[in-house]
Amino acid sequence: MRVALFGGSFDPPHRGHVALARLAVSRLHLDRVLVAPVGSQPFKQDAVAAHFEDRMAMARIAFAGEPKMEVSNADAPRPDGRPNYTIDAILNLKSTLDTGDEIFCMMGADSWLTIGKWYRAAELLFTCDFIVGARPGFNLDRIAESFPAGITATKEEVDVAGCVRLRLSDAACKRSRLYLLPDLAEDISATEVRAALSHHSGSEGALLDPGVANYIREHRLYGS
Repeated sequence: MRVALFGGSFDPPHRGHVALARLAVSRLHLDRVLVAPVGSQPFKQDAVAAHFEDRMAMARIAFAGEPKMEVSNADAPRPDGRPNYTIDAILNLKSTLDTGDEIFCMMGADSWLTIGKWYRAAELLFTCDFIVGARPGFNLDRIAESFPAGITATKEEVDVAGCVRLRLSDAACKRSRLYLLPDLAEDISATEVRAALSHHSGSEGALLDPGVANYIREHRLYGS
């Protein structure tokens, strides 16, 4: 089975998130995508605007009816109050799967560009393979520039599925792959959505699932 953990703030979940998951399922023949809102993101501990329970509820609405996708509490708030780290979520997920299962960590290009600052980044990059979605015209050189020191990337051929593949390695001969999806059609950021909601511009309707938009209004999130 091919399983991808799709983590992030999902603050709120928008059409771009769904588009990336759909593209990854199609191109990489994934069997399951676990959409996992993060409890406390290390880089955004004071910046997450909606509570975890609200972000989980909105994610369930946004991904409802999407084949092979399910919302997961795999990255729920920790009982000890510490930030959530992606490496912990990946290792915990691996412990629940069969030995032959393939695990991927999925994210957008903007998140990937900070990967070198993530907790235990050099180790994280070899816990699984990675899927990164980028809009057309994204500078692929920026992907390689984001690696922690000691990590090298070798570009492989663009396969028939339209993925750009990078083989990652280090001095200890550890290996993994990064699959770049360079044609993600939906160029949306959660920051853009929150700004539209707080300014009552009405443009959020094109960015959100109608059910998510209704949830935001009913619960008066993001200054809506």
